[in-house]
Formats: sequence, structure tokens, C-alpha cells
Amino acid sequence: MSKVLILSQASFETSTDYLCKWLGYYATPYKRLNGEDLFMINSLSELPQNDDYAVVWYRRRIHKFPNVGYSFREEHFENDRTLRDFLNTEFRALFFYILEKIDLNKWVNNPFVFNRINKLHVLQAAEDQGILIPKTEVMTSKTALVGFLAPYKKLILKPLSEVIFLQDEGDMHFNMLSKVIDEKTLKYVPQQFFPSLVQQAIEKKMEIRVFYLYGRFYSMAIYSQNNKNTKTDFRNYDHQRPNRTVPYKLPQGLERKLDALMKGLGFNTGSIDLILTPEGDYVFLEINPEGQFGMVSHPCNYFLEREMALIFKEKISNEA
Repeated sequence: MSKVLILSQASFETSTDYLCKWLGYYATPYKRLNGEDLFMINSLSELPQNDDYAVVWYRRRIHKFPNVGYSFREEHFENDRTLRDFLNTEFRALFFYILEKIDLNKWVNNPFVFNRINKLHVLQAAEDQGILIPKTEVMTSKTALVGFLAPYKKLILKPLSEVIFLQDEGDMHFNMLSKVIDEKTLKYVPQQFFPSLVQQAIEKKMEIRVFYLYGRFYSMAIYSQNNKNTKTDFRNYDHQRPNRTVPYKLPQGLERKLDALMKGLGFNTGSIDLILTPEGDYVFLEINPEGQFGMVSHPCNYFLEREMALIFKEKISNEA
């Protein structure tokens, strides 16, 4: 009997936990394979087999590598880092073997696009669909930044790929968030810097987080502009004074364009970030195919884990 395969991680994955509970409730057969489980296999036959599954959801890869017990006679930073990079490459080789083994039409999202999603490509694809995007450039010098800033009051500086989270020896955590560049902060910018994504800062009435699920849109308005901590980037959460969030309905015309964008990228699920300007324009920011959707599901009572379980159940039934 065909089943649902869920590729996830062992911890910090509440949405996957809830989905599994709903699959169990609807008596839908599934297997959850966490990235950490791959450190326990002793045979390739223990990996998922193509004929056993009708639907495959690539949620996450792994949270943290287990301690593999290596050591050097003497501490050496570069050797340690090189070894960590090697082990990561080794793990990816095994994990990506699973992606190759299973037919592409069974994946919820195209796993190969999923792993190489590019912000610049997605922004261009959105613009090609007639969706508004911020003015965007890639820059490496302060001189270019000054010229780009001239027509605008503020710019947003963000990474070309995904943000990372750092931790020091004292267990302090550091988040990489979007930063504002204006005439006051320009003095802190070096003359030359690593290639960086620079965008026009869009004035916002509110931010909108959308979860896309097989052609359906579940949207939530985030009143992040009312809080100085989240005004630039709502991921800089204020737990003492959380943003107000409410269900939201996008215009049908915009939903059609976003649907075409997601289908063109090979995605059936994913989080979409938008800004609604004070003038009433919707500006596209980015797509995250593995974005957290619990933050949309629970405040808005969308029960997205249940909706996803029902879709998977239907696909299993159709396969039978």
C-alpha cells in the first residue's frame, strides 16, 4: 500500500508533529524519516523505496549533526572547519540519493529547485508574472550604494541566500536580519564589501505572510509597522509586545499571478512574503518553500496541518 513519506528533522518541527497526528487521525499511512535517522542506517535497503510512496513532502533535512566522535591531536581551527564541511558534504550525498531515487511527480515540491532556490531568480520570475517587486540591485561598493540611495530615503540590505543564526561559546545567539541603510547609517558602510542584495525600502501599511497549499491561499496580515523592533523585519520578534495578526484575503488577480509563479517554480506549498503599501499596492518580497506555517495556521484558525493531511489522504486514495 502506498504511503506518505515525510523528510524532516527530529526536533523543533512542531508543524510536522501536528501533520503526523492528523495523518494518524485520518488513518493515512505514512513514514517520517528525520535527517538524524540517517546516522543509524546499515544498508541502502533501509532507505525509502520509490514504489512504497505516492506522496513525498520534503520539509527539512536535519537540525543538528550528532556527535560523531572525531578529534585531532592538536586543536586547529582550519582543519576542524574543513572536516565539518566534509562531513556536511558526505551527509548531503546520502540525503540527495533519496531525492534521486523517488519519481519527481511524487514530490510535493520539486526537491532540486527547493535546494537551489535563488532570490534574484524568484524576484525576476515574480516580475515576469506582473507582480510588483522592490527596486533591486547587487552591490559591492559604498560608491554604488550612495548612487542607489539618492532617489530613495532608505534601502534594505539583506543576504542573497538565506539568513543564518550564530552561537558563541556562552550560548548567546545572534540573528542575521535585514538592515536599513540611510544617510545616517551610511557612514558605517565600508568602501568595499561582499556582494550583497540591496533593495528599495518599501513603506508599509502591513506585512502579509501567505501560506500556499496546492492552489489555495491562506493569508495573514501582520501589523509589524506599529512596533519599532519589527518595523524593518518582523522576524525580530518582540515577545513582550507581539504584533497583531489577523486573517486576510488577497485580491483574486494577485492570487492568480502568485499561483502561476508557484506552479512555474514547481512548488505546491510554501510561504510567500508581501508588503501592502499605504497606497494599496502589493509588493512581493520572497518565497520560502520550507517556511514556518504554524505562525499562520494557529492565529488565523486555518488548521493547515489538517488541510495538508486531507490533501495527502486524497492523493493516496487516488493512487490506489
